[in-house]
Amino acid sequence: MIKESKIINLLFLLCFFIYLKKLPINIETQPFFIFIISLALVLYTSKKVDKIDLWLVGYLIILSSYLLLQLILFQTGIIAFFTYLVGPLIYIVLKNKLHLVSEKLVKIIIVLFAALTLVILFKIPLLYGLLSGFYELFVPRSGWMDGSDIRGITLLAPEPSYFAFPAVLLLVALDITGLMGKQNLKYKLLLITIAVLSKSALVFAYTGIYLLVYYTKWSAIKEFLMLRSKRVMLFATIVLILLIPFLFFEKSRIEEVFFNVYHNITSENSLKNLLLTEVSGSTRFIINSLGFLSLEYAPFGWGLGEFQNNYHIVGSQFHDLMSKHEVIKLDYLPRSPVKAQTYTANLVGDIGILSFPLVIFILLSVFRKTTNKIQIALKLVIPLMLIFVQAQISNPIPWVLLAVLNSKSLQTVKE
Repeated sequence: MIKESKIINLLFLLCFFIYLKKLPINIETQPFFIFIISLALVLYTSKKVDKIDLWLVGYLIILSSYLLLQLILFQTGIIAFFTYLVGPLIYIVLKNKLHLVSEKLVKIIIVLFAALTLVILFKIPLLYGLLSGFYELFVPRSGWMDGSDIRGITLLAPEPSYFAFPAVLLLVALDITGLMGKQNLKYKLLLITIAVLSKSALVFAYTGIYLLVYYTKWSAIKEFLMLRSKRVMLFATIVLILLIPFLFFEKSRIEEVFFNVYHNITSENSLKNLLLTEVSGSTRFIINSLGFLSLEYAPFGWGLGEFQNNYHIVGSQFHDLMSKHEVIKLDYLPRSPVKAQTYTANLVGDIGILSFPLVIFILLSVFRKTTNKIQIALKLVIPLMLIFVQAQISNPIPWVLLAVLNSKSLQTVKE
């Protein structure tokens, strides 16, 4: 009989290889083994369902019924359906189980990412060639491996920003083992160094928010204004650490985003001008907004997997912006498929108001009371990933973090 801890650690490990392409199908990540193992565990093991999880169960029933209706009407949607299932399944399996993740495994993964960083940065002979070959075989857009003038290295993913999700998960895992009296500061500093070398604004934002809230909490803002010395020093130190990319790099996406926003605000330009200037970040904002605005055009959705084919109908009311946007116009004008950048935005576009049980589930999770600072730090990061900013729809990591947020075993641990 396989120990439960072994399966949990296997699922945790597989989360860091979700971007490696295995089959030629159009989904952002390919977590096939995670899906199969999670589905088997949900079907063949008993699970306790909390009151808050009933909203998630209700959502899954609605999603399954929606697919059945589509099949009756001879429409497709099976791949989109399975894509939406990945996150909820791993959430159900891992909830209250993250404390079983091996501290040794967490440290090995961090060391692995550190080794990849060294090989790419210094182009270590032989190893760099082998790694380049591996990227060409298994990583989409492998040309991003070395980064660019403003973007840093890419770690087992199509682009640098995708490291935001493994970075936050590893920080959380280190803090969970830290609750057991383990001192993992040197591994956390190593992980932060790797995040800085990614030069990604998204990695900076997600890890920065988590670290700031974890070490200071929102109450620190008030204490900062009241000039209480210890909190002021801690808050200032963390902010300084997070500003390291500005000090070490002549150019970075972090710096570019900051000055794009600053320039447009100080020059009193319109929101449209900002969206056209900051093209990478605004792509997420615009496409996600179209997903939510689909409610006006298709209250019950376009169909599973169909928002990507109908977003241009919603976008036509912003034709001037869509047709001029450096990134979006490449797909908008020829009406090529484009998915929303978050799970919730895409789901609202696909099934409309029937997605509300999931939205309620996420909001109830975020506003749930807790004294555990890991969970408090995740309360802002998770909505950014699942609702507002970016996380690939089939990416299991935000759901693993959601499992941590709703874990009763952590809620009983105070600071």
